[in-house]
Amino acid sequence: MRLDRQLAALSALLIGAGSLAGTAWTRDGSRVVSYSCPGGEQFTVEYLEGHVRLRTGAGIFALTGEKTASGAKYSDGYTVLSASGDQAMLERPGLPESPACSAIRKASL
Repeated sequence: MRLDRQLAALSALLIGAGSLAGTAWTRDGSRVVSYSCPGGEQFTVEYLEGHVRLRTGAGIFALTGEKTASGAKYSDGYTVLSASGDQAMLERPGLPESPACSAIRKASL
């Protein structure tokens, strides 16, 4: 009986935490762009003030930004996203480079 109550409390806590985690992605003024690459890979970038959230098939990555002469560059020290206009290039350790990726959808969260 006590175990049932503990499991119920844990379930409620996890459901509540999951609800909060979902709302954490909503940001005023963010811009979301999905990209498609010639090799078939797709990824989504949420552009925020000074940083981005990169969503790939491997997970979600927080990258910090730096301005470049030809656009913007974001990195976490391993993964690098370079973007200019509707084009992006993604570099990750141990994986082939994803160059010439084009924006396929833009939306606001």
